Amino acid sequence: MTTNTSNYLDFLFKPRTVAIYKASEKLGYFFVGFKEQKFNTDKLYLINPEKEEINGLKCYKSLKEVPEEEIDLLILAVGRDKILESLKMVIEQKKINTMHIFTAGLGESDNLGKQIEQKLVELLNDDDNHIRAIGPNCMGVYSPNGHLAYEPFLPTKPGNIAFVFQSGDLHSQTIRIGTSRYNLSYSKGASVGNCIDLQISEFLQYYDNDNDTEIIGVYFEGFSKYHPNEGRRLFQTLKNLKKPVLFMNGGKTERSQTAILTHTGSIGSNKRIWNAIVKQTPIVDVPTSMDDMIDYLYLFKSYIERFKKLGRSLKNIQYPTGKNSLLILWSGGFGIIHTNILTELGLNVPYFEGETMNKLRKIYPIKIGSLKNPLDMPWISSSQTYYEVAKIAISANIDLVLIETDSWGDEFEEDHRSDYYNNLLRIRDYTESLGKVFMLILPHYPTKSNQRYRNKLFNDKFIVYPSVRRAAKSFLALYEYGKKKIDINQRSI
Repeated sequence: MTTNTSNYLDFLFKPRTVAIYKASEKLGYFFVGFKEQKFNTDKLYLINPEKEEINGLKCYKSLKEVPEEEIDLLILAVGRDKILESLKMVIEQKKINTMHIFTAGLGESDNLGKQIEQKLVELLNDDDNHIRAIGPNCMGVYSPNGHLAYEPFLPTKPGNIAFVFQSGDLHSQTIRIGTSRYNLSYSKGASVGNCIDLQISEFLQYYDNDNDTEIIGVYFEGFSKYHPNEGRRLFQTLKNLKKPVLFMNGGKTERSQTAILTHTGSIGSNKRIWNAIVKQTPIVDVPTSMDDMIDYLYLFKSYIERFKKLGRSLKNIQYPTGKNSLLILWSGGFGIIHTNILTELGLNVPYFEGETMNKLRKIYPIKIGSLKNPLDMPWISSSQTYYEVAKIAISANIDLVLIETDSWGDEFEEDHRSDYYNNLLRIRDYTESLGKVFMLILPHYPTKSNQRYRNKLFNDKFIVYPSVRRAAKSFLALYEYGKKKIDINQRSI
């Protein structure tokens, strides 16, 4: 990262002034996004010599007419046939600190596009300009604290997750679905496209020192040919990051690397090199799945918040060190299925016997179900016995506790539901008091009772997943991150 990159990224994420050239009705989603985030529209300047106003906002004939000495962020949105002359013109008219090059059809397109992109790079690198840019071929910047969004319906509430993605739509959908599904909120996000100037390593370093960010998500397709040393810089950056980085590499296969050439025109890394990077850095290697990225982010966010309430700093969080799992449910068949899922993923499901079994049977001389793990305990979930059995089982060298639950409509008496819910709260608190991870599995189906129950669980800060598989994969990501941190710290001693 160059000396001033941090300052430039401050301009990018918290601009005092924004200009859009060439503004048009087609870019209405930008205007709506800015208004929803409550950006000061007096500092949003639309440039179009052919328009008087767009969406109720005044248009200026040229950047010269804008009553500002400098523009912190310029959004350049013109066709590729006009981009070079447009860039030269705006540079001559006003001091510009950062630029979002929205234009597509360049290095990812054809030979002419590659030639235009090469000339763009030369203009940006001119020592007289001092402009840092994202793109081309990208959606832009999302920053609740900076009151920016490149389209509507992105959450306005700031959070602790930051993104840098080489795909605009994947970036948007991850944000929206993460909020809808798990109430995730975000500090910053950038869709960066072809990366002809600002690089992913620079965003990562910035986020690692950003007080608003605690978790970082990356979608990566490859390296720009204009930055031949970015691979080495990215590797060194990843090795030294203090914060969890969830990294999705879209170019893991030869076929996907061919697709990348027509998306961002990036140069992918081969599988062998990528595997070495994953092994030698503390990143979490996220499968190429938006659902997995969102699921992992949710657990990391929930886990970090739990320790923050205890007054722990990010660097002093203790991550799981074992993979022993306890399943509590009310169905022998599902117990078998879930045991298969957990063991196939690499988790352990200890079979209770000996002293532990004697303790469990003393509390609950079971006639129906099982105490072997999974605990299959139908009909007693609202009783004190249920809680006491769970405590004994959790104390038996368990790292992860999974309880399958459901809303059951309105068929049970209120006191039964209340006692059962109180048991869940007590078991959760006991599990976490031992430094272990507690999750609920609530199958998701479209009924009002299911949604009400789900909302109540989220409001009471339960960690809730729709399936054992998704919960277990997320736990393993948390475990692997902790294991890597320990291994790297030991190697550095």
